Amino acid sequence: MKSQTEIELKFLVPAASRAALLAEMARGSAAPQRLSLAAMYLDTSDRRLAMSGIAWRLRREGRRWVQALKAGGANALERFEHEVTRPDSSPDASLHAGSPTGDKLVALLREAHDEGTELGVRFQTEVRRTSRKLRTRGAVVEIAFDEGRLLSHGASQRIREIEFELVSGSATAMLALAERWRKRFGLIYDPRSKAARGDRLAEGSAYPPLRKSSRPDYPEEATATQAFGTVLDECLAQITHNGIGLIEGDPALRGEHVHQLRVGIRRLRSALRSFAGLSPSPPARLVDGLRALFATLGHSRDRDVLDSGVAALLAEIGAPSLAVPASVATSPDPAEALRAGETQGLLLAWVAWRTALAEQPPPTPEGPTSKPETATPQQADDVAPAFDRKAERRLRRWHRRIVADWNAFDELDDTGLHALRKRIKRQRYAVEFFAPVLRRRGIERYLKPLARVQDRMGALNDLFVARASYQALVATDPAAWFALGWLAARIADVRSRAKRALEKLAKVDPPGC
Repeated sequence: MKSQTEIELKFLVPAASRAALLAEMARGSAAPQRLSLAAMYLDTSDRRLAMSGIAWRLRREGRRWVQALKAGGANALERFEHEVTRPDSSPDASLHAGSPTGDKLVALLREAHDEGTELGVRFQTEVRRTSRKLRTRGAVVEIAFDEGRLLSHGASQRIREIEFELVSGSATAMLALAERWRKRFGLIYDPRSKAARGDRLAEGSAYPPLRKSSRPDYPEEATATQAFGTVLDECLAQITHNGIGLIEGDPALRGEHVHQLRVGIRRLRSALRSFAGLSPSPPARLVDGLRALFATLGHSRDRDVLDSGVAALLAEIGAPSLAVPASVATSPDPAEALRAGETQGLLLAWVAWRTALAEQPPPTPEGPTSKPETATPQQADDVAPAFDRKAERRLRRWHRRIVADWNAFDELDDTGLHALRKRIKRQRYAVEFFAPVLRRRGIERYLKPLARVQDRMGALNDLFVARASYQALVATDPAAWFALGWLAARIADVRSRAKRALEKLAKVDPPGC
């Protein structure tokens, strides 16, 4: 029986790198282990386990059967796993009882049974695994290269992935090893598990789903650094899942994956501002890398705004067709931008920095409301009671700046309106980030008008993007004047509605602790 928290990282292996990678796996004094694995993943007919974040698997490993229960852990690298050996392929959930995840599994299956919901095999995997253990500076890592397929109801999907699992030592050291292999073999970071991919296939789609934002959740007594870690996990999950969606996803959803990926980047950058001075800050190169990726994806986003937004509206009212500006039409392909080694290195560097943050020892406050007289500024700011008060003060200060912009709204130029839009987004994300230490009633009362203002300001920004694009065409295409006239009237209308929404927000106090 094995029960532990696994530390692992997974990558897709490009076909062109397969031979070189297998040759590397065979290097060393000890021959790699090769094993055929056939697994059945179980769930109820209504996906009760998948929706609860649980994967329950029976796998034949050579001549033995192993039953495993898995669930997500505290961050992107951690996963709970509990394994038991079985005499055959019959499942027994009671063998996992005694852990929170195991007890949850038993309860879910009992509920399903009482409701007459059937349990069965949802999908299967057939994999040929080549594995070896590698000692690196600071860690022992098991590397497993899997080739095979996912199977569900006649549909199949290829598996060609490599996994790095920490056997002992430092997760940071494991990540450094993974980064060396990533650069050498062009690996693509994939945050999905086989269970997530198989569940998606069983739902009828071989493509990764869109990953929208979720509100981070952490204990009310969490320190600022612990809260920041949870927020980082949420933002990185949105970025990396939509990143793999761009690379492996449905072409029809490309624009949505770009949008959600940019939202994830924007939320992460807002998190850095929200927790500035309250928790450690990442190296400037990571922040600059995110900013550059955001700008690259912005070109694609602008093209989508024109293609499916403003241009479509203009066509409906009979405007002459206009060529998409060259700066927009020649923007980089977002999937290629995500596949690029520079971007993949950036994503892994962020995962590594988050892991190092989790490995730092927690602060030791002297009392529930006091700060140690000899504490460093970082330690003093990291005491939980100070965190919630500082979060409240920060929200109130940023709200006052938004109110000042409302009072001067008629005088704001395009640059001022763009700055206001960014402040509103930052305020909304900050409220969501700080929500666990704020009064619940005040959160929803404040977020509703805040979201409405954000929508209005977003629509206004899209119109500004379109106006700049059409202004560039005036000299060569007189038909652009028609679009500019329509845009001027539209901008005036949306600006008026944005001001009214902003007035309602100005009259609502931000939530307190």
